[in-house]
Amino acid sequence: MVTVYLDQCAASYLAKAEAGSEWELIRDKLTVAFSAGRIFCPMPTETLVESSPCETQVRIAIEDFFRSVSNGERFFDIWDLLIDETLHLARPDYVIYPFGAIGAGWGRLDEEARIARESHTVSREKMRQRIEAHTYAPGAANKSPEEIFQSGAKNRSLMFLHDLKKFEADPTTPVSDYELGWLMKGLMRHGLTTVEASQIAEDVRFHRWERIAVNKFDLLLGSRWDHDQLHGQRPNYQANDEIDRWRSAVALCYSDLYVTDGYTADLCRRARVADHTSTLVYSTRQTHEILQFIEGCS
Repeated sequence: MVTVYLDQCAASYLAKAEAGSEWELIRDKLTVAFSAGRIFCPMPTETLVESSPCETQVRIAIEDFFRSVSNGERFFDIWDLLIDETLHLARPDYVIYPFGAIGAGWGRLDEEARIARESHTVSREKMRQRIEAHTYAPGAANKSPEEIFQSGAKNRSLMFLHDLKKFEADPTTPVSDYELGWLMKGLMRHGLTTVEASQIAEDVRFHRWERIAVNKFDLLLGSRWDHDQLHGQRPNYQANDEIDRWRSAVALCYSDLYVTDGYTADLCRRARVADHTSTLVYSTRQTHEILQFIEGCS
């Protein structure tokens, strides 16, 4: 079965497709293909919060669409998947499944949507402040995207390595004392041992951890993202840009077709993700190509 990842923009077009439009045709073909066991379109986890500002009827339409093409399955987000992929380094038999069930009826829950909307607003504001406060090292504008990637991978790996050594020395270290607290918390939730932490530290030291696909794509797209900003090609970054990057990393690892907005699709192209994955990336403007893909799965 072919897996298709539809971002919020694509999902909205499909859920609200006008009669006789290409998006209605795409929706109908996806529904038929899912019923025939040919195509599977799990809902991105981010859809829950990104749909929270919508009117109730729009949320219901988005939920109904995804249920018609996935039967209530969703993609796990990048953080859950990176935790699992990291644990897999120390536990080769650990099974990674990128999808999980989501309860029916979330589109009708107005109060929950309000809470999610307010929480998302706070998170977006924190991301915005972090983006605005970020400064690049002298000479960063002279670096190629590849050099930015290497620098970012090194910094992230060193933070994680320090955390693992800290855990080895004292497994009772509070999560707040770690640099990548969300990652360490997730690993500890799965019963990380000091022996496993030592094993993973070796994987970090020898660059195997940074080559985990979902991690690599996040870093790869992030380096292009930074290069754009340094050269004024994307000067007004929003918090949603980071969400799009994280979502893209999941799509490029766990789907056969990724449908997203024009900038993100172009970012993937310029980051040369095709050198590392067979996932096709189409923008929402490429409705003809999307239809051809679906028809090819018949």
